Amino acid sequence: MRTSVLITIVLSLFWLPLHAQTVQTDSSSTPDHVIYTVVQQQPEFPGGMSRLGQYISENLRYPKAAQAAGLAGRVFIRFLINKQGAIEKVKVLKGISPEIDAEAIRMVASMPNWLPGKVDGQAVDCFYNLPINFSVR
Repeated sequence: MRTSVLITIVLSLFWLPLHAQTVQTDSSSTPDHVIYTVVQQQPEFPGGMSRLGQYISENLRYPKAAQAAGLAGRVFIRFLINKQGAIEKVKVLKGISPEIDAEAIRMVASMPNWLPGKVDGQAVDCFYNLPINFSVR
């Protein structure tokens, strides 16, 4: 009897820190509105990553002035995917130029709803970071 209680306690001590590390909340969270940065099940673009790549290539418009100037690189965008999968709070984490950054924001904001992230099987609000490449061909 005593051994099984000890084993349960020891297993709990290992499981709790591991479980706690599977999810993280954002500093902007409040008790009535929790926003996650790390979830157990990541949000997913409808059709997966290959469809996301296809969506980006079909909908991203390289600004002509930026293209003519040879501006290229990677824009890092952060956005919230809410419990319903809608995109909110789109912002640039690291940009290239105002016109390229604005195009990245426009394209992300126009995306269809995603499958939301989940914690313990429940849909949650969570942030997602997406790098978008701009390259002159």
